[in-house]
Amino acid sequence: MAATQKRSLESRTVRGMMWAYGAYVGGRSVVLVSTAILAHILNPADFGVVGVALVFMTFLETIKDMGLTQALIVAPPEEERTRAQTTFIWTVTIAVGLALIASGVGQVAAGFFGESSLRAIIPALAFTFVIESVGNTHDSLARKHLDYRTRAIAQGAEVLTRGATGITLALTGFGAWSLVLGYLVGASARTTTLWTLVKFRPRLRYTSEHLGSLIRFGGALTLVDIVAALTSNIDYLFVQRVLGAASLGLYLIGFRLPELLILNLAVVAADVLFPAFAELRKDRLEYGLLTSLRYLAALALPTAVALALLARPIVLALFGPKWHGSIEVMQVLAAFAACSALNIPAGTIYKVSGRAWILIALSLPYLVVLATLLYLFTAEGILAAALCMTATMATGAVIASVVAGRMLSVPLVRIGRAVLAPAAAAAAMGVPVFAVERLVHSPWLALILGAVVAALAYAASLHLFARDITDRIVRVVATRLGRGALDRGAPAPADL
Repeated sequence: MAATQKRSLESRTVRGMMWAYGAYVGGRSVVLVSTAILAHILNPADFGVVGVALVFMTFLETIKDMGLTQALIVAPPEEERTRAQTTFIWTVTIAVGLALIASGVGQVAAGFFGESSLRAIIPALAFTFVIESVGNTHDSLARKHLDYRTRAIAQGAEVLTRGATGITLALTGFGAWSLVLGYLVGASARTTTLWTLVKFRPRLRYTSEHLGSLIRFGGALTLVDIVAALTSNIDYLFVQRVLGAASLGLYLIGFRLPELLILNLAVVAADVLFPAFAELRKDRLEYGLLTSLRYLAALALPTAVALALLARPIVLALFGPKWHGSIEVMQVLAAFAACSALNIPAGTIYKVSGRAWILIALSLPYLVVLATLLYLFTAEGILAAALCMTATMATGAVIASVVAGRMLSVPLVRIGRAVLAPAAAAAAMGVPVFAVERLVHSPWLALILGAVVAALAYAASLHLFARDITDRIVRVVATRLGRGALDRGAPAPADL
């Protein structure tokens, strides 16, 4: 019975990861396409003023629900409905308060940047918090039950309507407001979709039942999010301040594909693993840590190796020769992104164990060390900044895994063994990919041929070094196509 439940949770987690990652990458692809179209219609000033407003929104977003929706995910089944009711009422209340605060922020930002339009744009963008808050409890319940199909549909509705609205309004002369109104319409589409697909209907009455426990759990996660917002933007600030806009442009292009293909994986993994781990008994968290590390390594490491080896043809083919300075940055930041992904399981263990304070205790020194290194070395160039980011993240990921291992009494050697087979498969894949990159001089041909060789070589090497992973993938795909039973004789990686 326990083995059946374990395989069921693992299968739902894998399916959830596939839906979530597909939706995230698909959504980002739609956003990139719509942004490219809008860039041909609008002028840089339109993008600039909205970009300034979004910086403020990023930091307000970290406190938009005080972590209540994350706390709902770990609610006991018998308390789910009452906690959902409390979460709904208070997330809407907090969002309304933030929207009012944003009116004052708009006034200050308009004076500081000399952009009078920010007085209206920032409060308008902040109203998306109110719109989203009406559906955030539904989104949290979908996460809790690993219903990532629903979340994928809602995210798809959001990005498609946002892009279509923005492009339509831009063509009719709305300027910067086409972007702002696109965000508002997209948020409305997401909320409407969630209400349609998630069968939770809140009552319109205030309640504070369980509010204290929800805030105690969620408040710590909110502080973690604030620190994360700082760490995720600090390198941009240093590069812009020390090296200038042109260097920042090269840095951003070098970061684009590692962000899209690997860091997005980390975001999705954190999203899916949190509710999945919350279902595990405490004595099964060790299994959750090792298994999630193994699967994340199987996804992140080969992608990082392929990006690093094919960085030259990728940059030259997709972006052109003028972006040649982004090649080495992409190679280094691919490693940074892989370390970020492997850092996710340990952080999730802290959260579901009610020890989010450990994340804060680790994140604050991380931020101080990273800021110090960037202060000392960014003047050496964008490659130096990328190396600072990667070295700090790699060290932080090791420390986080060691701490999580000590919490669960898992020796470091077992954690290392969890990623050893995927790492060996990724390294074996790299040999033929390196040969292609060295021998083929045409950027487009090297990119296409290298990608094909990478996919085939990794499939073969993963089957050789980690057959349990390839067998699991085949069963999940077969089940989705209606051609197999999911739980038919699979070796679980319990011997890691």
